[in-house]
Amino acid sequence: MKKLLTFLCVSLFVFCVNASESGTLAFVEGCKFFSQGDWNSAKIMLRKAASYPENVTPETYYMLISAESYSGDDKAALDDCNLYLEKFKNSLYTSQISYQKGKCLYNLGEYEKAIVTLSDFCHQNEKSDLYSYALFYIGESLFASYKYDDAERIYERIITEFPESQKAPAAQYRMETILQRGREEKLLYLLKQTGEEYLSAKEEYERQLRMYNSEGLDSTRQRLLEAQAKNEALEKRVSDLEQQLYMENQKKENTLGVDNAVKPKTSEASIENEVDVPNSEPYDETKEQIRLLKIKAQEAQEILNQK
Repeated sequence: MKKLLTFLCVSLFVFCVNASESGTLAFVEGCKFFSQGDWNSAKIMLRKAASYPENVTPETYYMLISAESYSGDDKAALDDCNLYLEKFKNSLYTSQISYQKGKCLYNLGEYEKAIVTLSDFCHQNEKSDLYSYALFYIGESLFASYKYDDAERIYERIITEFPESQKAPAAQYRMETILQRGREEKLLYLLKQTGEEYLSAKEEYERQLRMYNSEGLDSTRQRLLEAQAKNEALEKRVSDLEQQLYMENQKKENTLGVDNAVKPKTSEASIENEVDVPNSEPYDETKEQIRLLKIKAQEAQEILNQK
């Protein structure tokens, strides 16, 4: 990154010798802030520099897009990526800008567009150092769109084909997250089925109880005892499934705690040297299902206790 900055600044300084004084000053200030990692100031000054015709160059816009991306201004970065790819189709930095466009789309939640853009990048730049990065954000876009099977195949490819990539640990993390989600969904399904069976058995128990109160028959008493025993077995099964879900959630929370503890707090210094520890989203839907099922199970238990 430092070598690239040196090259950009030296080559553009030579160019700016013949440029207007105001345009030159704006560009030089932008380069200074950029080299210091002051992305917001760099963004402002490079935007000002780009307003002068002599500064409308691939280098100026490459640095501007980078500053916008590092400062979190993905909307402005995306607009300038589109402008760059329109004005400088065959420049030295076209492939990096194509990748950056896809990443901006991902950051903005435009997952389908991100997948298309990054897939095009991969097809056109198979030897690029950013190839595994582009694959990773394709996987992230699929993951965020709840297409877990497709995302898992992408993450597995990164781990298998690019084990040295800085995205490989993040891909491995996602694989484990998807595996855990699969276990959660299986437990949720069992809990749902058991809960429905439990409610049905409770209704049968209440029906048999009414028959017993009205008729007092021995056969009815026997059916009542059988229904009560079935209720108790189902109640225990619901409790066991809830405990398993609780243990899965505790395991996930412990994992996230470790990941957050080791996640670097420094800002990204370059596109090529990013290190990601993905967050656990999207999981709200699963948590909400667990919460509702627990409420239903609790309500059923309270009704049974009252009887």
